[in-house]
Amino acid sequence: MNTFTSQASYPFGLVLFAMLLAVYKAVGLITTMESDWLSLVLLIGLDSVFLAFLFMLALFQALLHLNSLRFLLVVPLAFLTFYYLVDSFVLLAINEHINLFEILRYTPERGVVLSFFNTAAYTAILLFLVSMLLFLKATSAVRKAALLLFLSTSLLAAMATIYAPRLLRDYAIVNPMNLLEGMEAGEPLVAYSDKEIAFYSGFRRATASIPASRPNIILLVIESLSSINSQKTSGLPGFLDGFDELSEEGVLFTNFFANHQASEGGLIALLGGFQPIHYPTATPYMFDEFAIQASVIAQYRKQGYFTEFLTNADLAFIGLDHFLNGLGVERSRGRDEVESMRTAPRIVQDAPSDTYLYQEALMSVRTLMTSQQPFVLTIATTSTHLPYTHPDGGVDSPEAVWEWSTQQLQTFYSRLSKNGYFENGVLLITGDHRQMRPLSGAEIERYGGSARARVPLLVIGEAYPHGQIDERFFQQSDLLRMLGKIDRAKERLSPHPVWVERYNRKYGRIELISNLSVFDEADQGRREYRLKVPGNHLEWLDEKPVFARSVEMTVHGQRSLHQKTRNALNHGLVENQ
Repeated sequence: MNTFTSQASYPFGLVLFAMLLAVYKAVGLITTMESDWLSLVLLIGLDSVFLAFLFMLALFQALLHLNSLRFLLVVPLAFLTFYYLVDSFVLLAINEHINLFEILRYTPERGVVLSFFNTAAYTAILLFLVSMLLFLKATSAVRKAALLLFLSTSLLAAMATIYAPRLLRDYAIVNPMNLLEGMEAGEPLVAYSDKEIAFYSGFRRATASIPASRPNIILLVIESLSSINSQKTSGLPGFLDGFDELSEEGVLFTNFFANHQASEGGLIALLGGFQPIHYPTATPYMFDEFAIQASVIAQYRKQGYFTEFLTNADLAFIGLDHFLNGLGVERSRGRDEVESMRTAPRIVQDAPSDTYLYQEALMSVRTLMTSQQPFVLTIATTSTHLPYTHPDGGVDSPEAVWEWSTQQLQTFYSRLSKNGYFENGVLLITGDHRQMRPLSGAEIERYGGSARARVPLLVIGEAYPHGQIDERFFQQSDLLRMLGKIDRAKERLSPHPVWVERYNRKYGRIELISNLSVFDEADQGRREYRLKVPGNHLEWLDEKPVFARSVEMTVHGQRSLHQKTRNALNHGLVENQ
């Protein structure tokens, strides 16, 4: 073995591993997206830009004569390859790239992280280590074949960056467009002036419309409940049979929108009564940011309602407990605050099964019903979170876990009914966000641009008809605020729903810029109107819709009020709610 080949063995072994990983990642994504082979080629091509960089790094390392310099280059090469490994599995698991913010966010949650480690992940890490040892013993012919494969794959990069649609670009580890976006200087974040705040103050959100009967309210937020998986909402074959059966007991909203693609944003919209569009600050977590705003839950409390939040997740995770307290929730309990959950086996998200959550919720409802005070009880589940681990030891698949989950839901409803809850109570069932999986072709065809924002809503109560389908546009931020008006068929519930993408945090630089999408009832939400709000101004990324002015006023009204409230808090002029 000549000097060059011996020096090149390890770095080119890493490159070969990354190439195989690119194929595995592309096949996994295409399978989930139900896409064609051209998309497979384009996905590999997009990642070839990253692979080309690894190859050049390996080549440069192999040509160096100084051992110390070769070692210094091998370290970043090995790190980048391992980063690509982790990013690929995170992308396949939760439909999101790994970033520094998420690493810092989840590092304290060891149980949550380990819940995602499956056989495939452990196998990949093992192969990462073993393949390097095997490559050291490989013949020169094998190495030449690996090089030829890489060069052939790299030719796809130019084609992919030209022809790949936006949806596929989102799954690339890096491409020229993302690289340029990540390197460009951020825009100055100009604050709203006092004059602007005064101008927009007239566009504040309306007060909550509480049903005249003042019913007890249970808001059940089911992890990742998605419209596409319900035959009743999508018209396509799904696996939410239990949910579809239960929909015969109430009113099913087939055009209900989540306001964010993460649990934090969903809870902010549902309990806050506003879209999670924040004003740029140094606040590290979404929950901290929105705990300062006047909330719809606080309005219910002022009207005499007792407010409670119950979950089987960690209540302290990323500041959920502080957020709930800031909103005005009187009692909040999670896995560590409920005795039965504290000692229960931990499943997905390091949380006990939803079975324990429903049991505790039923006990809480019985206690609350004995008082003369109406209540709003919010229940947030976890068992249907990725990676779909069956709580009772059954098959670990989306279909099996959701079948189990909807059975639990039906049992919960049945017990509420037997306890007399619905004599003066309403049950609201929805999802925190769409499932954390790539969009399928069927999903895009059914919903168009709004596919990522679709979750179902089921309203059950004596005041609501059974088995009714309601096709009005409705969104999370308006649910509790408009609850008293949803029985009025001609009432417009949510003009122009606003969906908020996850905030960008690229290349270690935290960009607190909200990227928004707006959908209109006129075209059934099929067209997506994109915009961003980097400071005190708003920029439409596409052609302005006819309703642009009303959206702008709503966005600026919320953000300027947010700034005013935060400034007052910082100067000790008002107390946090």
